Amino acid sequence: MISKPLHKHLAASFILILGFTGCAEVNYQRLNDPARDTWQKPQGVIEQLSIAPGSRVADLGAGGGYFTWHLAKAVGARGMVYAVDINKAALDMIFKEMVARGTPNVRPVHATLNDSRFPEPVDLVFSCNTYHLMIDRVTYFRSLASSLRPGGRIAIIDFHPRGFLFDLFDDRIAKEEVRLEMEAAGYRLVNAYDHLDRQYFQIFAIPDSKKLDSSDAKNAAPKDRE
Repeated sequence: MISKPLHKHLAASFILILGFTGCAEVNYQRLNDPARDTWQKPQGVIEQLSIAPGSRVADLGAGGGYFTWHLAKAVGARGMVYAVDINKAALDMIFKEMVARGTPNVRPVHATLNDSRFPEPVDLVFSCNTYHLMIDRVTYFRSLASSLRPGGRIAIIDFHPRGFLFDLFDDRIAKEEVRLEMEAAGYRLVNAYDHLDRQYFQIFAIPDSKKLDSSDAKNAAPKDRE
């Protein structure tokens, strides 16, 4: 396998070192910076997810909880959001915020690389800026199907593979590759949105669990902003 250029190895190593030092919580706080709202457009994302009150949602790779609280508001008091992450520092931060907010419908879940450890099947798995970090994604999402309720969906948001950061970290994945991998895992694309300038936003479901109507078919058509 062809190795990455040296500057990419160094840059990746630097980020990993930061993650295992006292900077971890600071990094997660930066991810929650309100200035992120200008390009992440969380309200629009939540609206397009069409989350029903009382739903069970897994925030996969929750990080510092940027989307966790938006999801918690969407599911309401009868619903539950599982903030899932492999990093305990992230979950500790979410737990502190959960206590401060008095949010009973959020539960941190400490996952492993190969096991999401959802406490129960969910209606929606939401993944923002996490997909490209996963190992053996086809196998992972194929096994995740058993953790979905009937009609369950998987929403994936990740960065387009372009710009300065992609030059440093060439592990970004194009939306077309995500679609191919998810299809290989047994899903089909049911919605795709292009309102995020920096990211693509795709929603997948198991074929038998969601019948495509004309609106879904229109949204599922590829939309290129480039």
